[in-house]
Amino acid sequence: MSKNFYIQTKHGQVHARRYGQANQTIICLHPMPYSGSYYDTFCNDLISQTEMAAISLDMLGYGQSSKIDEPITIQDYALNVIEVIKSIKESEELTGEIILLGFHTGSAIANEVAILEPELIDRVIFVTYPFFDAKKRGELVQSQTKGSIDESIDCLKGMWEFTISNRTEGISIERAYENFIDQVRNMPVSWYGFYAMFNYPSEERLPLLEHETLIINDVSSLTEPTKIADSLIKGSKYYELEDVKGGIFELNTDQIIDHIQSFLGADKDLPHQTRP
Repeated sequence: MSKNFYIQTKHGQVHARRYGQANQTIICLHPMPYSGSYYDTFCNDLISQTEMAAISLDMLGYGQSSKIDEPITIQDYALNVIEVIKSIKESEELTGEIILLGFHTGSAIANEVAILEPELIDRVIFVTYPFFDAKKRGELVQSQTKGSIDESIDCLKGMWEFTISNRTEGISIERAYENFIDQVRNMPVSWYGFYAMFNYPSEERLPLLEHETLIINDVSSLTEPTKIADSLIKGSKYYELEDVKGGIFELNTDQIIDHIQSFLGADKDLPHQTRP
């Protein structure tokens, strides 16, 4: 179970969920267009299987955090996360080692946080990384569509089919419904995160990351982009999940946690993999 709380920042309130309390805390940055609730299964499994704690944040504009009126950059999201982490540390509610974990868009935000405030956090984990070169980013920006709501229920059909009708076997309909509602809530700003990602020069920023970094790859459209991202980071540790069918933060949490424990020097020790 999580404890909900809010942090006041210069750009409004940021909603957060706390899972346990420990001397090692993983701060989870969500993929867009979801919110921090995306990590609920993972965070509960983490605190039940390890001696770590977790905090998941809703990025500005998403979930229960304050709304924003226009798209912002990956750096803007990162600066807001930095403000949040500093505020929690000052309240003495966050002590010990701080590890940032990002998934999809959240990985880019984690990367930028580590670059802008290297002393604030200790290590970084990317669970896939949406790497696009400058040419591809330009194409994606040009082809991007904005989320829109109209009077026909058809505007929700694609999300319903993706999240519920075609969900991966093993994900309960109740959990799928929670993610569907998350997407519906964020629908007006669903494109903000993608726009920020498509304008983020990963090829310039990833080589600046100097923290110990764990990269966990899955089987998806981001498999190859994640390998490229890994090649740009000095001294990263790279692993690939096995038996991936989708919904890795629902169905592959044990593997993810095992790799994290190995990375953090816990009892479990898994062999390092190299990119094919």
